[in-house]
Amino acid sequence: MTTLTPGANAALTVRSPLLTVIQPAGAGADISAFVLYAGGKVRGDDDMCFFNQPSVAGGAVTTDRQSDTETDFVLLLDQLPDDVEKIAITATLDAKSFDGLGDLQITCKNGPDMTIPTAGRSEKALILAEVYRRNGDWKIRNVSQGFNGGLAALATHFGIEVADEGPAAEAAPQKGTVDLAKRIVKLEKDAPALVSLVKSVGVNLEKRGSPVPMAKVCLCLDISGSMSKLFRTGKIDTLVERALALGLTFDDDGEIDVFLFGRNTHEYGSVNAANYKGFSARALKDHPLEGGTRYGKAMAAIRKFYAPDFKDGLPVFVFFVTDGSTDDKPLTLKNLKESADEPIFWKYMGLVQEGFFAANRTSFLQELDDLPGRTIDNADFFNVADPSAPTPDEFYDEVLDEFPEWLTAARGAGILS
Repeated sequence: MTTLTPGANAALTVRSPLLTVIQPAGAGADISAFVLYAGGKVRGDDDMCFFNQPSVAGGAVTTDRQSDTETDFVLLLDQLPDDVEKIAITATLDAKSFDGLGDLQITCKNGPDMTIPTAGRSEKALILAEVYRRNGDWKIRNVSQGFNGGLAALATHFGIEVADEGPAAEAAPQKGTVDLAKRIVKLEKDAPALVSLVKSVGVNLEKRGSPVPMAKVCLCLDISGSMSKLFRTGKIDTLVERALALGLTFDDDGEIDVFLFGRNTHEYGSVNAANYKGFSARALKDHPLEGGTRYGKAMAAIRKFYAPDFKDGLPVFVFFVTDGSTDDKPLTLKNLKESADEPIFWKYMGLVQEGFFAANRTSFLQELDDLPGRTIDNADFFNVADPSAPTPDEFYDEVLDEFPEWLTAARGAGILS
């Protein structure tokens, strides 16, 4: 049986999973489920499934409290409306915090189990897990995200209006966050054309209930020969502009570090609001397209580059962009597993065109996303044929998916402070 650590996810192979939330005796937590639509919000009070409303979404989500310690949820995934994005399973306390109560467990019949650690948690509300759609399939994730303010804060976070005004529905305060409003004021003077992209990044993090984290941002970009058309048509310049917006939003110095890779790996320097225009022409003049693609070699170079900064306590967000598979799979797997104990999150973006060989070219990237045997899940993958086609909101919705959950998991595992 698979056990999911905080931040980890797995595919659901059954269409009507039975989830059982197990809390320690005497804990007294209220267990609920929220049916969430666009932006991670409910449509109204009828989307909250709990002991006083045990059936929602036309019976597609039901709950039954078996005892003081066990609460069941039956999810009929095929009966959910097409616009349901996820179902969040939560636990709340009225007064005390979760610290000292003992860990919570979730079992999934014919699916993975998980533990939600509570030691040291000062919050009175937790998002335990979520069942969510991904590329037409359903997956489950161990979220383990805490909120101050109890049920009122959690309900407000999901879009339910609470009559009694309580604490703001924000994630528990975390060290190392960014004052985005100040950054935007400066950007409006220095690079006004990028302001809308930065705001889009901020809105995406906000809708996920995440503060803007202070981090280091790295773009690792494929320069193998098959990338020629994407460079020539300006699509890579659009991609770099969108990647820079990530750095302008939450990089510690407002820049992004760039690595180029094909057969070899090249530390290219930084891109910022003053030099991002004309990136493709300059990059290819310095490093012409190469034969071969080696993820593992690039990942090793990135880990070595950031290792001296690990002591700073900042996470590293690596935006790893490629249009095909790699020639060094064993080295890639080795680096991904080893870096699970380091403050690095790998977001793999495929640029694979639809066609007969598309599945073969993305299968290894999907394997990296789902790789077992890691301390925490430190990678995610998505694919788009054209990096300039999605709207900014659509683009950042994919790019930032799982990053806030990884931050929570990394803190829980002691990888981040």
